[in-house]
Amino acid sequence: MDLNELRLRPHQREAVDRTLAYLHLQPDGRAVLIHHPTGSGKTGIMAAVGRLRARSQPVLVVCPSAALVGQLQAQFIFDFWARIKAPAEWHFTRTERLTISRVDTVVRAIAAAGAAAEPMAVFATIQALQQIHADPVEYGKLTKVFGTVFFDEGHREPAPQWGRAARGLDAPVVLFSATPYRNDLKIFEVNQDYTSFLSFQGAVQAALIRPVEIEERDMPLAPAAFVAAVIALRDDAIAAGRARPGDKLIVRADHASEVEDLFEAFRTQLIGDGRDDGVLAVHDTFSQEGSEGAWKWDEVPPRLGDRNERFLVHQHMLTEGIDDPACTMLALFSRFRNERQLVQQVGRLTRHPGPDGVVAPPALVFARNGDGVSDMWRRFLAYDHACVENGGRPPLRDRAFVDRILAALPNLDYVDGHFRRKADLEDPAIASDLRVPLAARIYETRDGFDLDAFGEAVTQGLDDEDRVEMLAMPAEDPSCRFHLSVGLHQTPLLAETLFQTASLEITVYAHRGDRLYFYDTRGLWVDEYDGLGPRLRPDELSSLLPESGTGVSALTLRNTDLGPLVLRGRTLQAASLAQAGVFLGEQTHVVTRATGRPGVGVRRTLGFTSALVRQSEGPTHTLDQFSAWCDEIGTALDNRPPAATLFGRFAVGVGPPADPVPLNILVELDQYQDVFLNARNEPVRFDLDSACVDITQRADGPAGYALAFEIVIDGQDVPVWIRWDTKKGRYWLSSRELSALHDRDNPKVTLLNRLNRRQPFRIIIDPRTVYAYGRFYAVDLRLGAQDGPGRLVLGLLTGVAALGAITSEKGDLAAAAATWPAGSLFGFIDEALSVAAPDRPLGPTFEALVCDDIGWEVADFIGVDEATNPRVVLIPAKWTTGASGAGASKLYDVTGQALKNLPYLKADGQPLPGSKRRFDSDWKLKDGRVPRRRIGPGSMAFRGMYQRVRSNPAARREVWLVLGGGILSRTALDDAFRAAVPPAHALQAFHLLLSVYAACQSLGIELRIFCDD
Repeated sequence: MDLNELRLRPHQREAVDRTLAYLHLQPDGRAVLIHHPTGSGKTGIMAAVGRLRARSQPVLVVCPSAALVGQLQAQFIFDFWARIKAPAEWHFTRTERLTISRVDTVVRAIAAAGAAAEPMAVFATIQALQQIHADPVEYGKLTKVFGTVFFDEGHREPAPQWGRAARGLDAPVVLFSATPYRNDLKIFEVNQDYTSFLSFQGAVQAALIRPVEIEERDMPLAPAAFVAAVIALRDDAIAAGRARPGDKLIVRADHASEVEDLFEAFRTQLIGDGRDDGVLAVHDTFSQEGSEGAWKWDEVPPRLGDRNERFLVHQHMLTEGIDDPACTMLALFSRFRNERQLVQQVGRLTRHPGPDGVVAPPALVFARNGDGVSDMWRRFLAYDHACVENGGRPPLRDRAFVDRILAALPNLDYVDGHFRRKADLEDPAIASDLRVPLAARIYETRDGFDLDAFGEAVTQGLDDEDRVEMLAMPAEDPSCRFHLSVGLHQTPLLAETLFQTASLEITVYAHRGDRLYFYDTRGLWVDEYDGLGPRLRPDELSSLLPESGTGVSALTLRNTDLGPLVLRGRTLQAASLAQAGVFLGEQTHVVTRATGRPGVGVRRTLGFTSALVRQSEGPTHTLDQFSAWCDEIGTALDNRPPAATLFGRFAVGVGPPADPVPLNILVELDQYQDVFLNARNEPVRFDLDSACVDITQRADGPAGYALAFEIVIDGQDVPVWIRWDTKKGRYWLSSRELSALHDRDNPKVTLLNRLNRRQPFRIIIDPRTVYAYGRFYAVDLRLGAQDGPGRLVLGLLTGVAALGAITSEKGDLAAAAATWPAGSLFGFIDEALSVAAPDRPLGPTFEALVCDDIGWEVADFIGVDEATNPRVVLIPAKWTTGASGAGASKLYDVTGQALKNLPYLKADGQPLPGSKRRFDSDWKLKDGRVPRRRIGPGSMAFRGMYQRVRSNPAARREVWLVLGGGILSRTALDDAFRAAVPPAHALQAFHLLLSVYAACQSLGIELRIFCDD
């Protein structure tokens, strides 16, 4: 086979030659980069190199989407070769698609192709390769099978697992990218010596692609008006000769609802005007439906270039899988959130219509004034020019770059009151000048722990974090090592321009017996290193603040209570917390951080969730002093003196149970709302009601995972797998969907990564054990036991059978009335508390009773007694349809109302809100009216009575929750509590009601709950 037979463009031939030269060197683990603009013929380069490489071994082609897989497969089989009139021998006669369910099929096909000496190409999506990589057995079947891996990362921001999945196949990687930014080069370990580069502006000048013109103008915000403006812009461009009648215009929106609205606006206006231009809307939430001239698809239609629609509306799906030179215009209804997306979208417009060498009309981009699109494009062109000036290499921060920064420092300067010489960060003598804090995370280590191998892992970890290692060596004590590194960080003070500051970082660690003491100025993550065991448990660390010390002065607490309304945490400080009083619910709180004095002159802080011990406020100690301090801490841990008795008031840390099978989990997702983005850089929304859920067995998970739960993200059920790691002493989560969500401030951090590292979840193991914030604690969740905590909650409930028969909350009054309709909850309360009531299901009535519903309400009803047994009672009431049960979801509104208005029951609280004459008026809803004053004096007298009783220290202050219809049943809740493992909804109800009770008790308020029996 002779490359000269192929009618490749000069830049394609150059790229093929450079790539083959690199592959001929049999590179080990590094990738070569093809950096060419979209539309300049990267597929031809891939096909030519792939066909030559496939003579000896099959090739694997990986790309972002199934649409691209089909497109590339067609190009490899026939389309590209036909276009350049290549001899038949260049065509691929065998191709396969690779998914996790077809691994064995593909391996057999490869064996058959090898036996027949036929060239073979295998195609896979990035997602499919990641799924296979997550299963060691299936992934192992592909090792050494392929001779070359082609990775077309398209418009996606690459993730570290992509690089691992590609490199693990033990084959050289050829990376194709129109926008190879710094992360790509790091993740794929690109060897830039063989990079094939074609600049965007160079491709335009060679008439290989279209130039681009961006027009910013005032564009309507309303979809219908925007569509009318876009239709007019296209018409004007055709009339002016800037576009052809058959050219297509892409409209980019930001949400499915916007795509829907724009589609309807186009359909209405085009049909109304009798036009045949046609509109096609594409979004993965759509179903394929429509008629001639107006279609919605859930994917990019095959052979898009053969379709007649002239307006194409999408959110993200038309940034890839399009090979249609008729797409020449773009209108941005919503701007892109980053410049990479803009560049890739514009790349859909720049494909040259032919013939090569003839300048094509420019692609047109219509954007709103103020969206900054011109500035974004200008910055891309500046980047493109920087690559040209850098010899065709994308800029990369490397060791040479750091060396240039350090070389710019003066050799000697007067700083902070001292003359200082420039540090030589590679000189071992610098060890004597280094200062570190007395602080370390403490890990257990396994038998045979190798300090040298761990040091190599630290070096790799620093590289993964983009820190340039300058020096790594032992301290004077060889069991204590340090790594000196330099990091570069973009200042947050600049929104667009570049200004990076260099920071000197240190990693220091000491191995003592079966423990490793580890400190890193940037919190380097080393927990997954195989030789490390779990971090030290709280019950072990607590002995570092012994009872024999001078006291614990500060605590940070986190609540294991699953209730959504509880205080999640508290911070307490006092000279001695042991003597500073208690609060209700201490036993449900875990100590996450404690500060105290274990001895005279020593102040020590323990981080129980991180196993971090700190004994100094800053880097003031030498490496030798750090090493000696590790010895001191080790001795204290070995002696294990009794911990401060204060810790016993809170949830007690314990070791892992013999069988740590998780039964129920609550994930603290609320802290991540608007923090994590999807692949389209859109914030995702978590359904917080789904965050507390039972864990069940499933057989379709990744290797090693047999248990799973589901959470709801953006309205979709997302499976999350969970397993216990005995070696590491922690639970690991696995989820393809969570790994696709990234932190808005650091795209390298996925939601799955964040959850696994920080462990912000609480897991019930059994009725006596809970796992919270990375540790096990002894709690009492035997809700059905006679002396268990469930009895307290059930004791708050009074079952009233009539409440289950209530059919509405307020009825449907159409005129003035003396009371609310029979069958309504308001009518039931009014009758039960009336002076003449024959039955008293709610107990004795009041001297004064008013309806406070609607407007500035504190409760639905307020009752006051002053003459005898003084009391003031707020009565929030709630009704819903359905059968009453044991769940918490219907309780949130009424309990939230009660908690919000507790301050009005404080002895020194504010007066009741609203007009002073409020209770002399009628309650009004639609056409219905009922007097607000139900019993007792007028509004002014009632307000005075309420104020006097509330301020009386001897008076009872109470909250009554009156729940009608399908909200809650005492019997159902009791039955759920008695289950061997109470279900998730009953646990939520328990914690919710317990938290409301605790909030009331903290103010000296009694809580009563009336519900269906």
